[in-house]
Amino acid sequence: MTNLKNITFILPTKNRVNQLKLFFNYHYKILDKIKHNFLIIDASNDLNHIKNIKNLKQYKNIKIIRQFSKGIQKGCIEAIPFIKTKYSTFLYDDDYLGKYVVDIYKSNIDNKNIFSLGCGIIQDLKKKANFKKINYSYIDKQKMLLAYYGKKLSIMDDNILPVSPICTSFETKFLKKWKYSILKFVKKNSFREFFFFQKDIGPDMLIYLMLIGDSKKVIKFYTPYSVKFSSHPDSISIIYGNSYLRIGYWLARVCYFQNDTSMNKKTKNESYTYLIIIGMILIISNLFNFYILKNIIIEFFKLLKLKSNFLFSYFVKYLTSRIFIKL
Repeated sequence: MTNLKNITFILPTKNRVNQLKLFFNYHYKILDKIKHNFLIIDASNDLNHIKNIKNLKQYKNIKIIRQFSKGIQKGCIEAIPFIKTKYSTFLYDDDYLGKYVVDIYKSNIDNKNIFSLGCGIIQDLKKKANFKKINYSYIDKQKMLLAYYGKKLSIMDDNILPVSPICTSFETKFLKKWKYSILKFVKKNSFREFFFFQKDIGPDMLIYLMLIGDSKKVIKFYTPYSVKFSSHPDSISIIYGNSYLRIGYWLARVCYFQNDTSMNKKTKNESYTYLIIIGMILIISNLFNFYILKNIIIEFFKLLKLKSNFLFSYFVKYLTSRIFIKL
């Protein structure tokens, strides 16, 4: 076995004892090739918390932290001081790693990469994913940033989803930077806090954007997919419908846009224009929800003050492409 420094998997869970058992039964062999720890943030009620402790006694290198605060992402933030390894990543108890995903972790650690990005597929829990041996290519950092602000990359298709920290690993010290960015952003108003902590939507998007921003010039991008994300309705983090999900991810992109200095002018212009377009769509689609509408308008007008970044040609091009897709 490669001589690796340990990696910690941060795993939030809540009242899903049987699912957690299935998760560890499956991943015990998958992760056997790498020195790892599990840090479980357990927001279960007392009875299920006790069951989790009993069920997981048979496994090594597991630490369970009792979470009393509201929100899975808040629990992950509270768990950061308990991580004792140089590298970390996230896992959820309803997602499954392919047998080759460890190669991504090993590559990052052995080569001291900031991170690399893998692909996942959304699939029903009951279906078996056909994981294949991974390969990789290098993608320009600015192009990858734009891929998260609405621009399609030629390397991607509709079957892959390169949007999860589960597909990567990073130095633990990065989490402190991530934590600072979130807390600074949500401190401004309760609407941001609602989405980032109570609804658990947004901070994961901020992870990918910040990691891409921290990279030098290129991103090591692994294909085919290495993780299966569950698509069932009681998924841990995405149980609030497409509208809420869209708002949370929009806010995460706004947060990154306001704080990042690594975007070149072209990326900045196209990203900003995308944020304006999505903001307009969110305003129209939430006309009958006063609380959300009011706060989106507030966020939208804050964005408009940065109008020097607006790129009208991209605005027209993006809208035109959307219209023709609809037709």
